[in-house]
Amino acid sequence: MAVSFSVRRTVEDDWPLVRGLRVENATDNPISYGATLETTLAMTEADWRLRARRGQAEDATSLAAVETDTGRWIGMMSAQSHDDDGSDPVLTGVFVSPDRRGRENGVADALLDGILRWALERGATRLRLYVDEHAEPARRFYARHGFVPTGRTRPVGFTAGNTLELVRTLDSAARDGRTR
Repeated sequence: MAVSFSVRRTVEDDWPLVRGLRVENATDNPISYGATLETTLAMTEADWRLRARRGQAEDATSLAAVETDTGRWIGMMSAQSHDDDGSDPVLTGVFVSPDRRGRENGVADALLDGILRWALERGATRLRLYVDEHAEPARRFYARHGFVPTGRTRPVGFTAGNTLELVRTLDSAARDGRTR
């Protein structure tokens, strides 16, 4: 049976929950979080408060998927208005707890829908992301949602390997809420 959950923006007071899920993320897959577990554990309360506030920022957002029955945080996605590689919004910090992954649960789909709405509200016509070159399930997920490789790569940085840039055009289907 699929899990019941809601998606909401994070706020500063969520910092302990953001920290908990990001520690789980860095333990499960440091590349998808962008930091080692050691780096993640060394972050201060102020660092976590900043990350939690992104849900209310003008130039960024952070969404959490929260189980209805338990209140457990089971996934997060964030985005920022741009990065050093371009002026299009960038999807970042994608994570779903291993026991809640899969199309039958729909957690990643719901989070991505929220990020796409955020980007469209800002007048964006494209959304970019970077994904680990070896993350086949993630790459299939993004392909299912219309993301295509740009050919640009960048090194992971804290370990060997590269990430691949993918981009999706935000067309009328996305504007109408048909993101899959």
